[in-house]
Amino acid sequence: MNLPDVIQLGPFLVKMSMLIIAISILLAFAAVHLRLREERVFKKTIWEVMSSSILLGFVVWKFSYILLYPSKAMAQPASILYFSGGDRGFWLALLAVIVYLVVTVRKRGIPAPAFAASLALSGWTTWAAFFLLSWAVDGQNGWYDVQQAAIGVVFLLLVIRKWETLTSAVPWLSLLMWFGISQVYVGFFSQQRSLLFAGLSKTQWLYYLFAVLAWFLVSRARQTGGATHEKE
Repeated sequence: MNLPDVIQLGPFLVKMSMLIIAISILLAFAAVHLRLREERVFKKTIWEVMSSSILLGFVVWKFSYILLYPSKAMAQPASILYFSGGDRGFWLALLAVIVYLVVTVRKRGIPAPAFAASLALSGWTTWAAFFLLSWAVDGQNGWYDVQQAAIGVVFLLLVIRKWETLTSAVPWLSLLMWFGISQVYVGFFSQQRSLLFAGLSKTQWLYYLFAVLAWFLVSRARQTGGATHEKE
């Protein structure tokens, strides 16, 4: 089933990709709500931090166009409303969100393990929902989207199952290592794959190096007597 790239909601024109992202984020909030339904105070804090980080990320990504393309923005100010910073803007937004989260967690004294688990829960829920909805709406990436959705579900279930034990670096690094490996594998099914070296694309190489780094850190942590608990 192929749907239009842009749909009209009342007086507004909305890109289908943005609508899918919005729905995926809402499902992530729902997942956190269900997991923390008995911890109302902590749930409220998590919701506030997540909402602020999403808003910050969107604003930085959207208006990074001014920073990355100042001449175009000054020549045509209206272009700011229609364009964003693209991939480079995304990385700037991600950096801004990471800094915000680190500062906020420390400033508000939020327990780091519980916060990280909540963040992982919302992140992999968004991941699974995004690829599943993309496959259902578009279907052009076929097996790639289906596998990405399945990967998101697997890691989502792992976080839920290991919720109480995700209090140190080793289990987190192990999860990230396997996630990196899964992305190297699934990259072979991407229609946008462009070979860089040794049969792997640039994205696959980045995930491969990410997985190797995680494996190295896990090995070091185990050699030194296990992981160090995060400060709460």
